[in-house]
Amino acid sequence: MSYTQAEKLQILLLCDIHEALGIKNSFDADLIREAVSTDNTWALEWNAPSLATDEDTPEDVKFVCDVLDMYDFLSFTYEQLDDAQKRQLHEEVRHFDGVNSVTFPGFDGNNEGRLMSIAYMLKKMDRFNKQDITKNAHMPTIAIYRRMLDVFLPARADMIPGVGVSYEALKNTLLARVHPDNR
Repeated sequence: MSYTQAEKLQILLLCDIHEALGIKNSFDADLIREAVSTDNTWALEWNAPSLATDEDTPEDVKFVCDVLDMYDFLSFTYEQLDDAQKRQLHEEVRHFDGVNSVTFPGFDGNNEGRLMSIAYMLKKMDRFNKQDITKNAHMPTIAIYRRMLDVFLPARADMIPGVGVSYEALKNTLLARVHPDNR
């Protein structure tokens, strides 16, 4: 859903009035303000299902959610490995750096601001709160995450409760970070 400038101004002024009157047990004016002013209006439906429309979740929102979900699973899976498996992962994955390699590095603040905005909105909504999801990677990440997701998404369907994805899926997802020309 998109709003005209006039509609945005009206909504933002209504949020100001809502807060000035101290209205409780209602809509979250702060979240509405953030969603409208950053063009993350999908968050309104996610936060208040009664506002649902027939519009699909935007593709960039799905992408960010998949990336954040992937890193949650990678981190969880790594935590479940025994010491021998962790050593093996260090040997098999070039530039592997333990917990740092399975921690979400962020999106590029210079070129991926829209994705950072979505991540910030998700944080405001208390989604994906296992890691800091508002980091700036200071480098382009979309191509890296797409390669990783190509491996991870099929493996997620076979996720084992209490274990995560398989060791092979973890390894192959981490290997996909490196561009094929540099492997």
